[in-house]
Amino acid sequence: MRGIYLASVWLHILAAMTWAGGMVAFVVLVMPYFRRQPEPARADFLDWFGPRFERVSWICLAILAVTGTFNLWSRGVQPSDFFRPEWRATSFGLLLQWKLALVAIVTVLSAAHARTGTKAQARWLGRLLLVLGLAIIAVAVMLVRAI
Repeated sequence: MRGIYLASVWLHILAAMTWAGGMVAFVVLVMPYFRRQPEPARADFLDWFGPRFERVSWICLAILAVTGTFNLWSRGVQPSDFFRPEWRATSFGLLLQWKLALVAIVTVLSAAHARTGTKAQARWLGRLLLVLGLAIIAVAVMLVRAI
């Protein structure tokens, strides 16, 4: 059972790295290059890249949901714990609530980002998703140190 748990944690981290790392690489490396390119080249690239990264992002978020749920179960967290005030008041319970709230917000914003009408909206939603993704990682680090 320990081997399955460790494989799940590894897959969870790999999915988080792929999702967040893809956003960081896009913002830090790709877009600065394309800002200097003619608009048609940028539009063609975004039309090509956007759907591919969106698919990868949703796959990563699904993997994160499944492995995260399994990892919590493996650590003894039960659904009923979320209804116990004394558990929610622990550092682990509080941090987990923050992480899950951020994940819910990211999921909703990711769906909105995929359907934005303007480039400006897409740009700002993308930046917000990156910041929230980094916040989730920060909370996750605190979460595993809370126990």
